[in-house]
Amino acid sequence: MIKEYLNQPYPLQVNKWKLIVSISLFIGLFMLIFQPFGVSQVTGTNKSVFCLGYGVVTMIVMVINIILIQNLFKNWFNTWTVIKQIGWLIWIIFSIGLGNFIYTSLFSLRWSFMAFTYFQLFTMAVGIIPIVVLTIINQNRLLSVNLKSAQDFNSSLHTEKRGAENETITLVADNEKDRFVIELSNLLYIESTGNYIDIYYFKENRLQNMLLRSTLKRTESQLESHELVIKCHRAFLVNATKIEQVKGNSQGLRLVLKHTETEIPVSRNLSRNLKNTLNTVL
Repeated sequence: MIKEYLNQPYPLQVNKWKLIVSISLFIGLFMLIFQPFGVSQVTGTNKSVFCLGYGVVTMIVMVINIILIQNLFKNWFNTWTVIKQIGWLIWIIFSIGLGNFIYTSLFSLRWSFMAFTYFQLFTMAVGIIPIVVLTIINQNRLLSVNLKSAQDFNSSLHTEKRGAENETITLVADNEKDRFVIELSNLLYIESTGNYIDIYYFKENRLQNMLLRSTLKRTESQLESHELVIKCHRAFLVNATKIEQVKGNSQGLRLVLKHTETEIPVSRNLSRNLKNTLNTVL
């Protein structure tokens, strides 16, 4: 039971710079006001600057972790879970403590290995309980909200869906020469992949796909007259008539489509528009 809970999906932090700046400011101000770990013994006119330097060190450490490491190991971060979130936050706290210990040792405070151990143990003891508690609270809150939202979406999916057999889609590539023509009744979804779009469709009783050099924005403008093709994510357009179910977890909403096991993510800022469109066109 506990193992299943810890392996549930969890949303990875999206507003990275907001998190980095807020925590860095907090650490800098905390050290300036409370001056723990012997910092209060530091003298001199630059003491305030020294204390605020902890915030700068924290920012550098967090940029390394949240920007550099997450970009270098994208595949590991793509499948994010509750246990990974807790472990990752514990590592960030440890690395911030390490960075700030090194920073402190550079300013002639004679710290021993014992002092370093105390510094890190105190930091972890203070941080680990809030990390676990807040992660669990946030997980349960997001799961509850998104499950309810998924139920609302599913009530918008009518059993009898408007037909699209008579509509034909023509997508023209950036070079204005290459094009792809498909019956809308066969289209499942379109995914943005760099400078290309990947068109997924079901034809001749099998799932197929076609790459076309074009942006999703350009494709979206070409499909303006086809109201059944809906943008649900910055990287996805879906055929509304192929939506079978909407699932919800703490990471958000996902669309289950006919003829494919791929679940399509729904952006929060597009979920309301998607629901309104489903109520209108289906």
